[in-house]
Amino acid sequence: MTNDYVLDEREGWLPHLQTLHRQFYEHADDRCLLWVNPAQSDPFADDPFVDERRVRVPIQHPNFDVRFAPYLVPLDLGRSADADVFKRSVARAWNDWELQNLEAFNGQAIGGWIACDQSIQSLAQHWAVNCHIHRVGDLTKLLRFHDPGVREWLWPTLTSLQQRQMLGPVAAVTAFNRQQLLMTHAMAPSSEGSRNTEAEWNGDEPSKLWLTHTQWAQIDDYAVVHQAWLRQRVSAPGNDWNSVNHGTWEQPVLSALQAATRYGIYEAQDREIFAWHALQLGAEFIEHEKMQPVWRKTAAGEYYGAACEEVSSGPVEKLWCYLHGK
Repeated sequence: MTNDYVLDEREGWLPHLQTLHRQFYEHADDRCLLWVNPAQSDPFADDPFVDERRVRVPIQHPNFDVRFAPYLVPLDLGRSADADVFKRSVARAWNDWELQNLEAFNGQAIGGWIACDQSIQSLAQHWAVNCHIHRVGDLTKLLRFHDPGVREWLWPTLTSLQQRQMLGPVAAVTAFNRQQLLMTHAMAPSSEGSRNTEAEWNGDEPSKLWLTHTQWAQIDDYAVVHQAWLRQRVSAPGNDWNSVNHGTWEQPVLSALQAATRYGIYEAQDREIFAWHALQLGAEFIEHEKMQPVWRKTAAGEYYGAACEEVSSGPVEKLWCYLHGK
């Protein structure tokens, strides 16, 4: 077995490994499904133990290569070989959110860890058929909910029915968020008691995940907001970037981007700068009187970055100084 990823147990992922072991021991009889996204890099590409167990999500689309589809690996955490794979996956997932990996655009190789009592094949089929491929207008879109960065922002925007449709037979999915903290997505207990999702998922409810146009508009901006967040994290001195790293800070920024569209700001780089400004200054910056000449220029077809620099007589990085008379 080859593995070019060296574990360092002095790193911050170790307490989370212990938490996950306890979670699956207490709630899932020490069993879980490891969720791997091999699109950019597969940490288990040359691992025969994983290779003989993996079950790919069979996404069927002429423009999608199923070799790069996410896959599931059943693990029994009471067994040493399984626990070793689990340990390596936790370390990789935590380190994928480290700044140097984010700047290298390495992506998130670990989708998370899943509690599910039903067959792995039925789960893979449910996701492939009902959740991943969507037809929106004249476009076919792939919903990358296997990316924990997408799921972190998508989940709270879903209705309870949409959450159920996405999970299917899954009881809970746990992964690391942008703060390198564990997040668990699961259905809330029903009013009739604490029955879990698997017990309630009987196929009678609509299984197709349908998203609204508003939800798709936000999903289309996830990459832009992620890049703005990364830009803020890189540029903020010390740990100041943590100030935007708690709570649902992304929702005001995503909402502000709807205004960007109204102002004629469509180009991805311009939208990233706009989102970064909303992150730095607060989404209410769009109402500032000094920004009104900028909106007139963008509405007339000028690029946002160029309009900011022309109006403020300074670089886009110094917009705060312009708005506050510094």
